[in-house]
Parts: sequence; C-alpha cells; structure tokens
Amino acid sequence: MRRAAPYSRLCLAAVVAAAPACSRSSAGQAAGVAAASPAPTSQIATLDLAYDKPAIVGAVAHATASGLSAGKTVDLTWGTVTGGWVVEDYYHFRGKKYSETTKLLGQFPVDASGRLNARFVVPDDYGGVHEVIALVDGKPVAQTALNLTQTFAMTPASGPVGTPIELKVTGLGWRTMESTWVVNWDNQELGFVSAAATRGSAVARFRATGPAGDHIVKLYTGWQGLGYLNYEQSPVAALPRPQFTFRTTPGRVPSAHAPF
Repeated sequence: MRRAAPYSRLCLAAVVAAAPACSRSSAGQAAGVAAASPAPTSQIATLDLAYDKPAIVGAVAHATASGLSAGKTVDLTWGTVTGGWVVEDYYHFRGKKYSETTKLLGQFPVDASGRLNARFVVPDDYGGVHEVIALVDGKPVAQTALNLTQTFAMTPASGPVGTPIELKVTGLGWRTMESTWVVNWDNQELGFVSAAATRGSAVARFRATGPAGDHIVKLYTGWQGLGYLNYEQSPVAALPRPQFTFRTTPGRVPSAHAPF
C-alpha cells in the first residue's frame, strides 16, 4: 500500500504549481519600473500645540506646523462628541448616548516658507482628550491632541445660614466616571452635578447650613449619583479633586436673595 505524502509537502507543491512563471529578465524589468515610478506619498507634517497647562475652557492655544504647501489654507478641527441623556416617554431613563463629531476651530494661512502659525481658543466642551487635526484641501496633513481639564468655582465664600451658593463647573467629561460629580457639605452628600448633555458645563445650587464657622465643600467623581470616596484608588484618580471652604456667619439672609 502506497503511503500518502505529508500535508506540508502537498501544500508546498500546490503553492509552487499555482505561482506564475517569472524569468530573470521580466523580474528585472518590473524592478526597474518600480524604481522609476515610486508610489505617491501623502504630505505629513508635525502639528505642535503650546498652551498654559492644565488646559482649560477659554485658554488660548498656539498651533504651529512646518513643511506645508506655501499659500494654502489650513482648516483646524476639534474632535469631540455630541449626545447626552436618553429619556423616552418623559420618564423612561435609557442611559447616555454619544457619537463622534468634529467642529471647526478656524481657517489659517500657510506662509511663503510653508509654515503654519495659528491661535485658537479652547472651546467650551467636555473634559478629556480632544484631537486637533490640520486639513489642507479637505485632507488631514497633521494631527495632535489636547487634554481638557475640569474647572470649578464657588460663590460666595461666606454668608449667614440660608445663603444661596453657586458652584460653576466646566470641562466635565462625557464618560461614565467623568460626567457626574457628587457635592458634599461637611461629608454629607448634597446631590450631584452633571453636564452630560450640556457639553461639560453646568451650575450646582444649594444653601448654606449648619452653625457659624467654616464648612468644607468637596466634589467627588461618581457613578449614578454616588461619590467615589476612595479617590486615590479610583479609575479616575488623575482628575482634579476640588475643595472649597464656606464660612457661615451669624445673622439672616437679606430678603433680596430670591429662592432658587
């Protein structure tokens, strides 16, 4: 009985049989054609951003690039997302939904030496990493990124019991652990502030309470309204950990302060 050839040998024979014949002269001609007409390559430049760190909403960024085509116009675009809370029939909460999009930061000329020198204002947007892409004639020629950081401001800093307090935030993220921040007053949860559908900006309002003296206001990132108290080991430990002090003073709130 004749024994069958090994599988690897059969495969090798099939590959060799299927390959088209190529003489030395034809191979040399093909190599010559390839050398004479190299495949076209896209123009790629390096896009550099200079700005005060951490980058926040409203900051001015300086974008530079070289090696571009002189006299062209560069479109600088900002990568972001659009979306927010998904609620059906007025009260059925379905979560959040976002889709990637871009916005134009501006159009800037390339000088005679092929250099881009542009400035733009960091837009009011979600915190986190945003792509900044330079396009010429609608095609990307350079790309970099900017990490937008959250900001928090509380006003006023003192007042009697019942004083209305506003906590303004910008740059809150759109991802789960970055979109909801829990507000604590003397380690007691007041509620949470979210900017999931308002491009990262929002205002939290509450009133002063407790005895006269200093009271600590802290914000923690959270999920579904619960703050991550073990902040150092949280998935977002690199984010800011804002803290404010409100001094409650004796007296009564002036009647000019309207209720929220």
